[in-house]
Amino acid sequence: MSWITRWVRNGGIAVAAAVLAAVALAQQVAIVQGFECRSDEPGFRLDANRVSAQFELTTAKGKREVVFRGALQPLASAAPQLIVWRGDSTHLPRETLVVTLREEACRAAATHRAVLSVRTGEAMMGCCTLRTGYDTRIAPVANFATKNPDDWARLLPDLLPAVNLCVAREGNRAKWVSRAAPASQGTGVVRIVETTGSSVDCVADLTGRGTPRIDAVAAAEPPLPNGGNPRFYPPREPPPLVNCGKLERVVTKSGAVAGYLHYDPC
Repeated sequence: MSWITRWVRNGGIAVAAAVLAAVALAQQVAIVQGFECRSDEPGFRLDANRVSAQFELTTAKGKREVVFRGALQPLASAAPQLIVWRGDSTHLPRETLVVTLREEACRAAATHRAVLSVRTGEAMMGCCTLRTGYDTRIAPVANFATKNPDDWARLLPDLLPAVNLCVAREGNRAKWVSRAAPASQGTGVVRIVETTGSSVDCVADLTGRGTPRIDAVAAAEPPLPNGGNPRFYPPREPPPLVNCGKLERVVTKSGAVAGYLHYDPC
């Protein structure tokens, strides 16, 4: 008997699978996903993520707000940490925002100092705090066949049309889905946590067609079993900011990202 055969019979494949799973989890490292900068003189506020930024400048002439599309680029080899964000305005007249963040003590709880420019001859400084989270682009793909029987997400592929219909009906009010399950007569019930912290139950056809029914959940109602673990986040930009537990991508048969599952949220 070869050593390979003995290894397989002794459970080597199971051990290897466990090791690979542990390695995949260990590779989920929080990276810079965005930042917020402020200054009093001149008075500005900048809120940026990996793909967009909103800039507000207040002067004696009034308040100016500009939205930019661009990209964030940490300079990994720099010490102390340096981060560059560059992008162009989404509306005319075209303006280009260039921001460089340097890790150094700033006022209050700010950890970085920024130098930014929007217009020619215009430069200003501010204090910034970073937002970090897992890189959703390389999060492991959810494997529904291996999920535990008490994991509500194991049925997500069948529930996804109903979930999407409910989330679409809720619009920007929907923050995450805490649980979904099949109901009667070809429907599914989806519990959604809203941005206000309140919850609603949505009953929708499993085909994703028709008009869903949405009812408020009483604050005194006890939580559903395993509700909120995992959380399901819809595929929005920017993606969810997760820096603890485990994050998985939900991918359709065509390879499109249909959302994210967050286990053991903090």
